[in-house]
Amino acid sequence: MTTDTRIQVRVDDETAEWLDQRSQRMHTGSAHQQARVELGIWRMALRAELRRIRLTLAQANCLGDILNGTLITPGIAGSAPMVFYEVSDAFHLARDTPVPDLSSYGARWGIDEGALLHYLQTLGPTADHALHDAVSRWWETSQDSTFEGWAAVGLTLTDAPRSLPARPGAPDPAGASPEAGN
Repeated sequence: MTTDTRIQVRVDDETAEWLDQRSQRMHTGSAHQQARVELGIWRMALRAELRRIRLTLAQANCLGDILNGTLITPGIAGSAPMVFYEVSDAFHLARDTPVPDLSSYGARWGIDEGALLHYLQTLGPTADHALHDAVSRWWETSQDSTFEGWAAVGLTLTDAPRSLPARPGAPDPAGASPEAGN
């Protein structure tokens, strides 16, 4: 734990102007105080997005397997769906590269790879970052591969994946044809 709680940062002109304007609208008194408020808002947003994510235990463990050692790089964070791309690459590599005992992550973890990729692709940048951070903390704190282990880093698991709209081109479970306008 850090004993010095004072953190200083130099920002670019655009960010300084944005903080000044936000400070005036939110009546925080200064850009310095506003920066502190914005960090609090960011933490709340990460926690809120993480609470909305629903995965099965097998899906979470699959993500933990794939994202072990993956860095959150500042240049990419928030600008691209990091988790989706990492998982998609891992799924392709597992199928295309002869690795003993790993025909696919789907077989290894008993999951539908396409459904997981579809779900990950629907996450916004804040949710994506929150999920990546949760997996990083899960590894860092040596949590168990259990409901409780994932809950310790803020991830809520379910017995079944969250239902989402069908992937484009996927058959409709109700049997309706997209061409028929149903």
